[in-house]
Amino acid sequence: MGSASVPPGGSRRRRQWEDTLDLPAAPRTVPLPPEPEIRYVPVPQYGPPPPGYRPPPGYRQPPPGYAPPPPQYRRRKRRWPWVLLLLFTLCAGCCGGSYAWARPYWVQYPASVQVEATVPGLTRTTDTNAKKAATDVQKALTSDHLDESGFTVTYTDAANKQLRVLVAGATRFITDPARDLEASIHKLPAAMQVSDVRDIDPGPFGGEQRCAAARYDNRSATVCGWADHGVIALAVFPGKSLEQAGILTHNIRGSIVRRD
Repeated sequence: MGSASVPPGGSRRRRQWEDTLDLPAAPRTVPLPPEPEIRYVPVPQYGPPPPGYRPPPGYRQPPPGYAPPPPQYRRRKRRWPWVLLLLFTLCAGCCGGSYAWARPYWVQYPASVQVEATVPGLTRTTDTNAKKAATDVQKALTSDHLDESGFTVTYTDAANKQLRVLVAGATRFITDPARDLEASIHKLPAAMQVSDVRDIDPGPFGGEQRCAAARYDNRSATVCGWADHGVIALAVFPGKSLEQAGILTHNIRGSIVRRD
Protein backbone atom coordinates (compact mmCIF):
# COMPACT_ATOMS: atom_id res chain seq x y z
CA MET A 1 0.00 0.00 0.00
CA GLY A 2 1.16 3.52 -0.66
CA SER A 3 1.64 6.30 1.98
CA ALA A 4 1.88 10.02 1.83
CA SER A 5 5.25 11.53 2.19
CA VAL A 6 6.05 13.43 5.38
CA PRO A 7 6.78 17.07 4.76
CA PRO A 8 10.35 17.87 5.46
CA GLY A 9 10.98 19.30 8.87
CA GLY A 10 7.41 18.68 10.13
CA SER A 11 8.17 16.55 13.20
CA ARG A 12 10.99 18.82 14.25
CA ARG A 13 8.78 21.89 14.15
CA ARG A 14 6.16 20.15 16.36
CA ARG A 15 8.79 19.14 18.92
CA GLN A 16 10.05 22.71 19.16
CA TRP A 17 6.52 23.99 19.87
CA GLU A 18 5.87 21.31 22.52
CA ASP A 19 9.17 22.11 24.26
CA THR A 20 8.04 25.73 24.83
CA LEU A 21 4.81 24.88 26.76
CA ASP A 22 6.52 24.44 30.16
CA LEU A 23 8.48 27.67 30.00
CA PRO A 24 7.45 30.53 32.42
CA ALA A 25 5.32 33.26 30.97
CA ALA A 26 6.87 36.61 30.43
CA PRO A 27 5.98 39.13 33.24
CA ARG A 28 3.39 41.75 32.38
CA THR A 29 3.62 45.24 33.69
CA VAL A 30 0.44 47.35 34.15
CA PRO A 31 1.05 51.01 33.55
CA LEU A 32 0.10 53.25 36.52
CA PRO A 33 -2.27 56.15 36.02
CA PRO A 34 -0.58 59.48 35.77
CA GLU A 35 -0.38 61.48 39.00
CA PRO A 36 -2.61 64.55 39.13
CA GLU A 37 -0.90 67.79 38.60
CA ILE A 38 -0.75 69.93 41.74
CA ARG A 39 -1.25 73.56 41.05
CA TYR A 40 -0.40 76.17 43.61
CA VAL A 41 -2.59 79.26 43.60
CA PRO A 42 -0.79 82.26 44.98
CA VAL A 43 -2.58 84.06 47.83
CA PRO A 44 -2.88 87.73 47.13
CA GLN A 45 -1.17 90.00 49.59
CA TYR A 46 -3.28 92.93 50.62
CA GLY A 47 -1.25 96.02 50.67
CA PRO A 48 -2.23 99.59 51.29
CA PRO A 49 -5.71 100.63 50.21
CA PRO A 50 -6.03 101.90 46.69
CA PRO A 51 -6.03 105.61 46.06
CA GLY A 52 -9.33 107.26 46.80
CA TYR A 53 -10.43 104.63 49.34
CA ARG A 54 -12.31 106.00 52.32
CA PRO A 55 -13.23 104.00 55.47
CA PRO A 56 -16.92 103.61 56.30
CA PRO A 57 -18.57 106.17 58.58
CA GLY A 58 -17.87 105.63 62.28
CA TYR A 59 -14.71 103.62 61.68
CA ARG A 60 -11.83 104.31 64.00
CA GLN A 61 -8.27 103.24 63.51
CA PRO A 62 -7.19 100.83 66.28
CA PRO A 63 -4.43 102.15 68.53
CA PRO A 64 -0.88 100.91 68.01
CA GLY A 65 -0.24 97.50 69.54
CA TYR A 66 -3.92 96.61 69.59
CA ALA A 67 -4.64 92.93 69.23
CA PRO A 68 -8.19 91.67 68.72
CA PRO A 69 -9.51 89.49 71.55
CA PRO A 70 -9.68 85.78 70.92
CA PRO A 71 -13.05 84.52 69.73
CA GLN A 72 -15.39 83.45 72.51
CA TYR A 73 -17.55 80.47 71.77
CA ARG A 74 -20.98 80.55 73.33
CA ARG A 75 -21.73 77.45 75.34
CA ARG A 76 -24.70 75.57 74.05
CA LYS A 77 -27.52 75.30 76.55
CA ARG A 78 -28.60 71.84 77.55
CA ARG A 79 -32.29 71.34 77.09
CA TRP A 80 -32.67 67.76 78.31
CA PRO A 81 -32.88 68.70 82.04
CA TRP A 82 -35.83 70.98 81.30
CA VAL A 83 -37.48 68.28 79.22
CA LEU A 84 -37.08 65.76 82.04
CA LEU A 85 -38.45 68.27 84.54
CA LEU A 86 -41.47 68.93 82.33
CA LEU A 87 -42.16 65.21 81.90
CA PHE A 88 -41.79 64.62 85.64
CA THR A 89 -44.22 67.46 86.39
CA LEU A 90 -46.78 66.11 83.94
CA CYS A 91 -46.50 62.58 85.36
CA ALA A 92 -46.77 63.85 88.95
CA GLY A 93 -49.81 65.96 88.08
CA CYS A 94 -51.49 63.08 86.27
CA CYS A 95 -50.82 60.58 89.07
CA GLY A 96 -51.77 63.08 91.78
CA GLY A 97 -55.00 64.00 90.03
CA SER A 98 -55.93 60.34 89.53
CA TYR A 99 -55.20 59.58 93.18
CA ALA A 100 -57.26 62.55 94.42
CA TRP A 101 -60.17 61.52 92.18
CA ALA A 102 -60.12 57.81 93.08
CA ARG A 103 -59.29 58.07 96.81
CA PRO A 104 -62.89 58.76 98.03
CA TYR A 105 -64.10 55.67 96.19
CA TRP A 106 -61.76 53.13 97.75
CA VAL A 107 -61.87 54.84 101.17
CA GLN A 108 -65.69 55.02 101.44
CA TYR A 109 -66.66 51.84 99.59
CA PRO A 110 -67.47 49.18 100.60
CA ALA A 111 -69.04 50.00 103.97
CA SER A 112 -71.23 48.30 106.54
CA VAL A 113 -73.54 49.49 109.33
CA GLN A 114 -73.72 48.21 112.90
CA VAL A 115 -77.10 49.28 114.28
CA GLU A 116 -76.23 47.85 117.72
CA ALA A 117 -73.43 50.38 118.22
CA THR A 118 -73.74 52.94 121.03
CA VAL A 119 -74.39 56.54 119.96
CA PRO A 120 -73.48 59.42 122.32
CA GLY A 121 -76.62 61.30 123.46
CA LEU A 122 -79.05 58.64 122.16
CA THR A 123 -80.41 55.32 123.41
CA ARG A 124 -81.54 52.59 121.03
CA THR A 125 -85.18 51.54 121.34
CA THR A 126 -87.46 48.92 119.79
CA ASP A 127 -90.69 50.93 119.83
CA THR A 128 -93.06 49.48 117.22
CA ASN A 129 -94.56 52.79 116.08
CA ALA A 130 -91.14 54.37 115.72
CA LYS A 131 -89.91 51.34 113.79
CA LYS A 132 -92.84 51.64 111.36
CA ALA A 133 -92.14 55.35 110.86
CA ALA A 134 -88.46 54.60 110.15
CA THR A 135 -89.55 52.06 107.52
CA ASP A 136 -91.63 54.75 105.80
CA VAL A 137 -88.58 57.00 105.74
CA GLN A 138 -86.48 54.21 104.21
CA LYS A 139 -88.79 54.06 101.18
CA ALA A 140 -87.28 57.35 100.05
CA LEU A 141 -83.88 55.57 99.77
CA THR A 142 -84.85 52.40 97.92
CA SER A 143 -83.29 51.81 94.52
CA ASP A 144 -82.58 49.06 92.01
CA HIS A 145 -78.93 48.51 92.98
CA LEU A 146 -78.01 44.84 93.33
CA ASP A 147 -75.62 45.43 96.23
CA GLU A 148 -78.11 47.44 98.30
CA SER A 149 -78.56 46.51 101.97
CA GLY A 150 -81.08 48.62 103.88
CA PHE A 151 -81.20 49.28 107.62
CA THR A 152 -83.44 51.10 110.12
CA VAL A 153 -82.79 52.00 113.74
CA THR A 154 -84.68 54.14 116.28
CA TYR A 155 -83.38 56.00 119.31
CA THR A 156 -84.74 57.96 122.26
CA ASP A 157 -83.25 61.29 123.17
CA ALA A 158 -81.19 61.14 126.38
CA ALA A 159 -82.53 64.57 127.43
CA ASN A 160 -86.18 63.72 126.68
CA LYS A 161 -87.30 60.09 126.69
CA GLN A 162 -90.51 60.99 124.83
CA LEU A 163 -88.68 62.05 121.66
CA ARG A 164 -87.99 59.37 119.06
CA VAL A 165 -85.14 59.71 116.59
CA LEU A 166 -85.64 57.79 113.34
CA VAL A 167 -82.70 56.65 111.19
CA ALA A 168 -83.05 54.80 107.88
CA GLY A 169 -80.43 54.13 105.25
CA ALA A 170 -78.78 51.75 102.80
CA THR A 171 -75.28 50.59 101.94
CA ARG A 172 -74.47 50.49 98.23
CA PHE A 173 -72.07 51.85 95.65
CA ILE A 174 -73.01 55.48 94.97
CA THR A 175 -71.44 57.31 92.05
CA ASP A 176 -72.94 60.74 92.81
CA PRO A 177 -73.66 61.19 96.55
CA ALA A 178 -74.94 64.77 96.20
CA ARG A 179 -77.50 63.83 93.56
CA ASP A 180 -78.79 60.76 95.44
CA LEU A 181 -79.06 62.64 98.75
CA GLU A 182 -80.96 65.51 97.16
CA ALA A 183 -83.38 63.12 95.48
CA SER A 184 -83.93 61.15 98.71
CA ILE A 185 -84.76 64.27 100.74
CA HIS A 186 -87.36 65.35 98.19
CA LYS A 187 -88.90 61.83 98.17
CA LEU A 188 -89.80 62.00 101.87
CA PRO A 189 -93.53 61.84 102.71
CA ALA A 190 -95.41 65.05 102.00
CA ALA A 191 -96.71 65.08 105.59
CA MET A 192 -93.21 65.97 106.81
CA GLN A 193 -93.31 69.30 104.92
CA VAL A 194 -89.55 69.41 104.25
CA SER A 195 -88.25 72.89 103.41
CA ASP A 196 -85.16 75.09 103.60
CA VAL A 197 -82.56 72.44 102.74
CA ARG A 198 -79.03 73.50 103.79
CA ASP A 199 -75.58 72.04 103.27
CA ILE A 200 -73.78 70.96 106.45
CA ASP A 201 -70.06 70.37 106.81
CA PRO A 202 -69.59 66.56 106.81
CA GLY A 203 -66.37 66.84 108.77
CA PRO A 204 -63.75 64.08 108.58
CA PHE A 205 -66.26 61.58 107.19
CA GLY A 206 -66.38 63.22 103.77
CA GLY A 207 -69.19 62.92 101.29
CA GLU A 208 -72.30 65.09 101.50
CA GLN A 209 -74.46 66.12 104.47
CA ARG A 210 -77.61 68.26 104.44
CA CYS A 211 -80.31 69.25 106.92
CA ALA A 212 -83.78 70.74 106.43
CA ALA A 213 -86.71 71.95 108.49
CA ALA A 214 -89.66 69.52 108.68
CA ARG A 215 -92.76 68.47 110.62
CA TYR A 216 -93.11 65.13 112.42
CA ASP A 217 -95.85 63.96 114.76
CA ASN A 218 -97.49 67.43 114.66
CA ARG A 219 -94.41 69.22 115.93
CA SER A 220 -91.37 70.90 114.42
CA ALA A 221 -88.47 68.66 113.54
CA THR A 222 -85.24 68.61 111.58
CA VAL A 223 -84.36 66.10 108.88
CA CYS A 224 -80.66 65.43 108.24
CA GLY A 225 -79.05 63.11 105.76
CA TRP A 226 -75.62 62.07 104.62
CA ALA A 227 -74.30 60.26 101.58
CA ASP A 228 -70.91 59.09 100.39
CA HIS A 229 -69.75 56.43 97.95
CA GLY A 230 -70.75 53.61 100.32
CA VAL A 231 -73.66 54.69 102.56
CA ILE A 232 -76.71 56.93 102.29
CA ALA A 233 -79.05 57.61 105.23
CA LEU A 234 -81.73 59.99 106.55
CA ALA A 235 -82.48 60.85 110.19
CA VAL A 236 -85.49 62.65 111.71
CA PHE A 237 -84.94 64.64 114.93
CA PRO A 238 -88.20 65.91 116.51
CA GLY A 239 -87.87 69.07 118.60
CA LYS A 240 -84.23 69.66 117.57
CA SER A 241 -82.73 72.71 115.91
CA LEU A 242 -80.58 72.48 112.83
CA GLU A 243 -77.35 72.83 114.84
CA GLN A 244 -78.39 70.16 117.37
CA ALA A 245 -79.51 67.80 114.62
CA GLY A 246 -76.22 68.29 112.78
CA ILE A 247 -74.20 67.29 115.86
CA LEU A 248 -76.34 64.19 116.47
CA THR A 249 -75.99 63.21 112.80
CA HIS A 250 -72.20 63.30 113.16
CA ASN A 251 -72.46 61.11 116.26
CA ILE A 252 -74.71 58.56 114.54
CA ARG A 253 -72.60 58.40 111.40
CA GLY A 254 -69.33 58.01 113.28
CA SER A 255 -70.77 55.29 115.53
CA ILE A 256 -72.63 52.93 113.21
CA VAL A 257 -70.73 53.17 109.90
CA ARG A 258 -67.79 50.80 109.41
CA ARG A 259 -65.41 50.90 106.46
CA ASP A 260 -64.76 47.36 105.20
